[in-house]
Amino acid sequence: MAANLTNEISVQSVISDVQRGTWTPLVSDVVVSVFLLVNHVVLSSFLCVTGTVANVINLCVFLKQRLDTSMNISLFAMSVADLVGLVTLLWLNICSNPFINNLDPNIVFTEVSYLTAGWPHGCASRITSWMTVYITAERCLSIAIPLKIKEVITPSRTAGVIFGIYLANILSLVPEYSTAYFDWTHNLAKNKTTFGLAFRSNRPQTKGLTFLFHGSFTLISFFSVILFTSALILELKRTSQWRRQTTSSERQTAAMSKRDRKTMVMIVLVALSLIVCFIPTVVLSIVTISVTEFSLVGKEVNLFNTCWSFGFLLHSVNSNVHFILYYKMSSKYRLNFNELFGRKVKGKGDNQNESDTHE
Repeated sequence: MAANLTNEISVQSVISDVQRGTWTPLVSDVVVSVFLLVNHVVLSSFLCVTGTVANVINLCVFLKQRLDTSMNISLFAMSVADLVGLVTLLWLNICSNPFINNLDPNIVFTEVSYLTAGWPHGCASRITSWMTVYITAERCLSIAIPLKIKEVITPSRTAGVIFGIYLANILSLVPEYSTAYFDWTHNLAKNKTTFGLAFRSNRPQTKGLTFLFHGSFTLISFFSVILFTSALILELKRTSQWRRQTTSSERQTAAMSKRDRKTMVMIVLVALSLIVCFIPTVVLSIVTISVTEFSLVGKEVNLFNTCWSFGFLLHSVNSNVHFILYYKMSSKYRLNFNELFGRKVKGKGDNQNESDTHE
């Protein structure tokens, strides 16, 4: 049995400081329990359930549309990442319940969730952000070079890019899983043997690498989304002006402009949702790397759990938004959704001339 050196040293440091009266946590046990209960157990769990249902619907609709276009393949892959992220987050919420320790006081569930839920969810969230980058870039290119887009971005190339995105993000977890594991160790804080996190002797050499990858990958994706979205908006405005000047049919011009506006609004909303919901994750990752005490086994573990509860809550919000955007902005999605779930009523919004961001 390998020794849990990092855990014991960190916990021993906390106990020593408390006994000397030289350190007081910024967030008390009572406060962190309230935030975990509200953010994880109540709000995030509810959003995880609704988001899981929504993304299962997304997968069904995209399969019905057939995965024979680059856009459908991309949206399907992003829905898979959202679904995995929501399921792992739901397990994290269960482990974060302040009352779950009553089931078995010998298991530290918050530490168990670190490897079984926390990092898998973080990986899935990164994949979602990079899929957003790819989809935004594809939409931008489809307007910039409409005649060559099908030659540049083919379904097979899209599948290859998606495979690369998944692989790179999964491999970024290797440093964490190669040095952290579960074991029965002596918990100094509880003064008994408990089942929780343990670390190998090479932990100091790899500590923080996964957080660094997580923060940098997410940050790069943010700037990429902003860049491609800005380019897309400028291109759409330029194209709309050109069409108004060259098209003689006012009805056709209005239809084109409406399609452009809907595409623009959808991309902007996807980008804003990503930025608002994921920036806290980047900030918290940077703080975790920079501040030793801000970690799951550090002195400020209560602050760590409180802050990350807000980050995870926003993740669940973002995963619910996609279904709403698809349904509101894509007539093709609505049509297939209505056919799939037995809704035969066809409203004005389902007119085939309306915008369809999945084409």
